[in-house]
Amino acid sequence: MSTDNPRGPTPPLYDSSLNESGNEETLLRSLEGDVDDLRQIATDLGARPYTYHSVKVQWSGGEVGRGEPSVISDIAILPTPQTSNVGAIDRTPESGGAAERGDIALTGVSPRFTEDEIDDLCGVSNDDGAVEVFIEQRIDQRDGSTRRRRFILAKAPERRPTRLDWKITLRKADGNRLRSGAARTARDRGW
Repeated sequence: MSTDNPRGPTPPLYDSSLNESGNEETLLRSLEGDVDDLRQIATDLGARPYTYHSVKVQWSGGEVGRGEPSVISDIAILPTPQTSNVGAIDRTPESGGAAERGDIALTGVSPRFTEDEIDDLCGVSNDDGAVEVFIEQRIDQRDGSTRRRRFILAKAPERRPTRLDWKITLRKADGNRLRSGAARTARDRGW
């Protein structure tokens, strides 16, 4: 009776010290800037009407929802990501208007972002109780007065190295800002 492995020789053990730094230049990494430039062409041509911004709001009362809000940063996510499942956002009639619910996926998010930067843009790394961070979708800004929709991170960001991008899944959140960018108050809840 033989004790040899019938599938052939055992592969050598993986040396985990290889590629630990992650800082080495690879072919895929060398293409990241070019891919970002190509993705921006779709926006420049008008093929991506939905833009996304990471918005940070500081509340004067020491916690979110108390006092007066002031925008401390509004950063466009560039190149403009591709949006999928926009039609999956449901509008449910409610007494104060319509509530929107659902998830969307952003693909084509620049691979040059680190996971920490993605977390910061999406508010995951925020530990200040007086600051809220959300992703705001702005639609077709040709007239300067665009509808704004608020989203929060729904799943952990997925880095997709062979597609040279990140995939970010967002969930529709309440509290859209007014078209002017001002925070919505109780009396502004109507559309």
